[in-house]
Amino acid sequence: MKRKVIVIVALLAASMSLLIAAAALYSRGAATVPADTAEPAMNAETTPDPEEQARQEALAAKRADALSRAQTLAQQYFYDEAIAALSDAELECDEIAAARAELENEKAALVDYTDDIPHIFLHSLIVYPEMIFTDLTTPMGGYNAGFSEKAELEKILPQLYERGYVLYDLNECYEMVNGKMQRKEILLPAGKMPLILSVDDVAYAYGDGYARRLFVDDTGALLYEVPNPSGDVDIIADGDVMGVVDAFVAEHPDFSWNGHKGTIALTGFQGAFGYPSYDDPAYQTEIKKVADALRADGWSFASHSYTHNSGVYGFWGTGCIPDKIYYDINKWVDRVSPWIGETNLFLAPFGYRATGEALQHVLNAGFNIYCTVDDHVVNELYDNYALQSRIEIGGYSMTYYRDILNELFFDVDSVLDPDRPPVVYDE
Repeated sequence: MKRKVIVIVALLAASMSLLIAAAALYSRGAATVPADTAEPAMNAETTPDPEEQARQEALAAKRADALSRAQTLAQQYFYDEAIAALSDAELECDEIAAARAELENEKAALVDYTDDIPHIFLHSLIVYPEMIFTDLTTPMGGYNAGFSEKAELEKILPQLYERGYVLYDLNECYEMVNGKMQRKEILLPAGKMPLILSVDDVAYAYGDGYARRLFVDDTGALLYEVPNPSGDVDIIADGDVMGVVDAFVAEHPDFSWNGHKGTIALTGFQGAFGYPSYDDPAYQTEIKKVADALRADGWSFASHSYTHNSGVYGFWGTGCIPDKIYYDINKWVDRVSPWIGETNLFLAPFGYRATGEALQHVLNAGFNIYCTVDDHVVNELYDNYALQSRIEIGGYSMTYYRDILNELFFDVDSVLDPDRPPVVYDE
């Protein structure tokens, strides 16, 4: 028995010696497997697989593009679309996930704007005041009273932006629900407010000092022809309200909700955009081309009546004749809408608020958002239409509505051209 124990101990000791020796060799970096079964060591200078490298580079480019698109969309409050741009499983990484979470937080923080919605409007801009205000000693109405200068609008827009306004779509303010007009939810970041902007007429029949035509060039760009004081013609992208607003939004995309900029209210009797008739096929083609380009650029359209005639002729104003309103509004639908598209927006000429049978003719023609003109903000809902007032921006309002413009929109003294002749009306 003792002999067996001695043998076992000796065997154990021998085994332990072998284990210790093996451990010593391993600690000095000796190979622990036979040389013919060991994997070759990786060379630090081995060239990466070209196909894998190309795949990783393509993936990185896709991620960068998705992040860029999401940022652009979010700047104009397209949060759902921005989040969707970062939701492709193929692109998932920490950076994408963090950006998506940030967008989801921004969307969750949006506030429902429930106050009245302000609406301002302009006529076409005076590009060259020196071609209009030739006698600065004579008080004048007309163009001086109802129009703003290009240089004035360029000062107004930054102030609207600084006050937190965002250009909003009039079409998205109201909707019919179960046959009754209701206000839609307006979600914006805290501190932001919707602003409706509209432009009247845009027929370019005003003459000197104004744009005379809007066209689409071979590249698809919208350009204005503007005769200048030297007798030449400028071809410029900012020859009227739309071009000035486009340029400002390009620099401040968060001034525009979902890419919207404003509403263009067209009449019929002078054509549109410098094309004097809706009846000539050549003019029809150009009007439609311009309208399509404007719509693609964030502008919508409204009726401003066909005739723009006043009440003394039985049309828009005190003493209006319902049959003439019927004739006017339906002629606009028949002659104008085929080239600029259907619309449910009616921006009344002279701001006249039709009632009774005259109003019913407007509603029957498909117009259920009706805008008047006033010196303060009005939002009213009726069963079958919404009413919204507009505040004019021009020489008259900057003279006589100074207080409300200062309070709501911009500092008049910093905007109004000091070289304008005074706007004076007999009381």
